[in-house]
Amino acid sequence: MHIRRLIPSVLVSLFLINTGTPSRADQTQPNIVIFMVDDLGWNHIGVEQVTMGTHENRYVTPHLAQLANEGLSFTHAYAQPNCAPTRAAMLSGQYPARVHNDVYVVGNLNRNGRGGISKQDAKFIGPPQSEDVASEAITIAEALKKNGYSTAHIGKYHVGGHSGDATMPENVGFDINIGGFSQGHQPSCFATKKNGEWQFKGVGMGHFDRFGSPYSEQYVAQHHLPSELIGTPKHISDAFGDAMQETVSKLSSTQKPFYLQLHTYAVHGPVKARPDLKQRFTAKGSPQAEYLGFIAGVDQNIKRMLDLLDDPNGDGNHEDSISQNTIVFFTSDNGGTHSHNRPLKGNKGMLTEGGIRVPLIAFWPGKIAPGTISHRKIHCLDFYPTCLHLAGNHWRPDPDQHPLDGESFAHVLKNPETQEKRDPIFYLFPGYMDSRAQPTVAIIDEAEGKRYKALYYYEADQWELYCLTDDQGETKNLIQSKPEILATFSQKTQSWLTQDHSTWKPKFPIRKSNGKSAGPPPIFLK
Repeated sequence: MHIRRLIPSVLVSLFLINTGTPSRADQTQPNIVIFMVDDLGWNHIGVEQVTMGTHENRYVTPHLAQLANEGLSFTHAYAQPNCAPTRAAMLSGQYPARVHNDVYVVGNLNRNGRGGISKQDAKFIGPPQSEDVASEAITIAEALKKNGYSTAHIGKYHVGGHSGDATMPENVGFDINIGGFSQGHQPSCFATKKNGEWQFKGVGMGHFDRFGSPYSEQYVAQHHLPSELIGTPKHISDAFGDAMQETVSKLSSTQKPFYLQLHTYAVHGPVKARPDLKQRFTAKGSPQAEYLGFIAGVDQNIKRMLDLLDDPNGDGNHEDSISQNTIVFFTSDNGGTHSHNRPLKGNKGMLTEGGIRVPLIAFWPGKIAPGTISHRKIHCLDFYPTCLHLAGNHWRPDPDQHPLDGESFAHVLKNPETQEKRDPIFYLFPGYMDSRAQPTVAIIDEAEGKRYKALYYYEADQWELYCLTDDQGETKNLIQSKPEILATFSQKTQSWLTQDHSTWKPKFPIRKSNGKSAGPPPIFLK
């Protein structure tokens, strides 16, 4: 057995020994759960509030709808354009331009081809980058541990382990790690039997194999699943739920507040739904039954998670409920890729809205008013300072050593109608990603009472401007009619890119003509 397969149980045993903590009755710090789905589009859920009514009826997610009905929905939440940079930003609280977070894209910045600009025709070369958040970074898990939290990660991680064990979750602040390392997707969605043992082939270093036994009669009855599943191979989403159940039970027993990352493998490809969920949509004639069923499996895990918070040890007695002292965030790591994102333009990997806008729901019984909505723009960077705020800000990273680029939205949770504006959200992408991305800089900000996005494309040496308030689909370039707004945005962008800090080291595309950095975009002159 690989030594890493022993890590979860060893770490659990070690950290559960420490019982010298305040009783839960005296605890004021909430438990924090971030439930993040992989590749789920902004409106690929059946939730009216989040999607601003743009979702199609084929997306059936009743438990997420209930979460929104009882919580706060954000209509303009943003991630990075694909999974690794989003996870790195959330883990570090920093833009990729910081020295500790040098993750701009999955793989490398020279992924030309596949319908995009070829390496031969490109004017630039993408600079080198990292695939892991540096071990020197102070992760959100390390910061919360200094605030008295126990910490755990389950599922996809993707920004550790490429460069060695120093960047693995268990070495950067997580007491429990089930499945997290350099892996970017699940190679298999169903357990298979090999040498007499059930396993999820290639998934999570084997951490989920112990949950891989076929559906038993007891399991089906306990989780209210259809009887035809009995004896069939376990689906990865249910194994993920089993790991979640085990972890919540252990974390809740420590009498310490906890931070839990639930980062699903769903709905990244291969897209394979549990048979009964696929059949549910096949019976309706849906051509995307696998995808819809995959999403439905995520929705079932939402219910399972909420049930766990209400009864952590599963004995039917709710006296140990931690629901009232737990805040849950539900989101995605980037825009959708398995189906269209209309009315938003584009998909995963792009800096158009379809690539970066994601669902976000916050749920905290008794603290967040039910059914509320906020149009404030949120970025995935904001989770780090928000979690510290919720934890009491007893300890924060030294801004000289590890500055945080996000802004806390903790105050918005109780006052969603606040008119306070967030600072601009910026994007720097200095390379190529098939047909979806080329060297680009973008800014999202408000002007004249509306929300706008400006983008600069290095290949075309051209700025574009769109009003997201009036034109979610980014169909009308306003460069001619709103030059004064574009001029202001371009100045803000240059100030962001040229800020003076020892950790600020943005990477720009490299000119093929002379081998030199292209530097920041030019300021637009109205």
